[in-house]
Amino acid sequence: MRNYDEEARTAHFQEAARRAVGDLRSGIRYIDGTTAVGRAQLLSVRERILATAANAHGRPVVTGVSASILHGTNWFDPFFDVELIHDLSGSTWKGAGRTVRRYQLAPSDVTDIDGVLVTTRVRTAFDVGRIPPAWRGLGNLDALHRAAPFSILALIRYIDDHRGWRYIRQLRAIAPLVDGAAESPPESWLRLLLIQSGLPLPELQIVVVDETGHGFARVDMGYRGPKIAIEYDGEEFHSLAEHQDRDARRDAKLEALGWVAVRVDAERLFDRPWTILTEIEHLLHERGAY
Repeated sequence: MRNYDEEARTAHFQEAARRAVGDLRSGIRYIDGTTAVGRAQLLSVRERILATAANAHGRPVVTGVSASILHGTNWFDPFFDVELIHDLSGSTWKGAGRTVRRYQLAPSDVTDIDGVLVTTRVRTAFDVGRIPPAWRGLGNLDALHRAAPFSILALIRYIDDHRGWRYIRQLRAIAPLVDGAAESPPESWLRLLLIQSGLPLPELQIVVVDETGHGFARVDMGYRGPKIAIEYDGEEFHSLAEHQDRDARRDAKLEALGWVAVRVDAERLFDRPWTILTEIEHLLHERGAY
């Protein structure tokens, strides 16, 4: 996730303060310099994208992360720019929080969502999967596939037809790994770490049953045979005391059935990833899996 560009936004607000205030009774504010909305109106992220695209000159196509959001993706950087593509004769006028490029998309790459032109699922996957680094690209692809399933084979064919594009090697490498079962980008990043390290491909969203056949737990990923559960603990879901108590009871039941849990948080994933790999490899060997 990129940081909030405080310096750029400070300059924007300083410039706004220098401009004539105008009629404050108009009840209008401008979210990107030109798109007018009610002064008291709070927009959802989807409403912001639709309003920006509808107000732009001509009929631009929403692309990139913005297109992924319109297709239903819930995981994204909150400080993203609305990305628009105009045809070769279109305007590239930029605004605050808006990026505009000129490129001639094929008609087959464009669809309509709520009256706004948007790149198709496959074309959107092609764009967001090329965002570096590879772990971010895979997280984008998994999130899009979970929200709006697309054909992996169609994506691979599209990649083959667009050789030479920027970061195409990254996309070609991660496209076969796309799995909509991943419930968050960090789970995708963790899975890619395991694969790149040479560890076996983990199974996702494993349902664990008790002695009665009742499914009492679902682990993020792991290895069913040696009973190794690998869990990503997002702070928003696991920091509350009641969640920690629930996790402890669940882990105790897993342990009673012979399972062992490897817990990963953001600090460990990004600052000490080798400790995750050595722990998992040790457990695999200890339990007779290589």
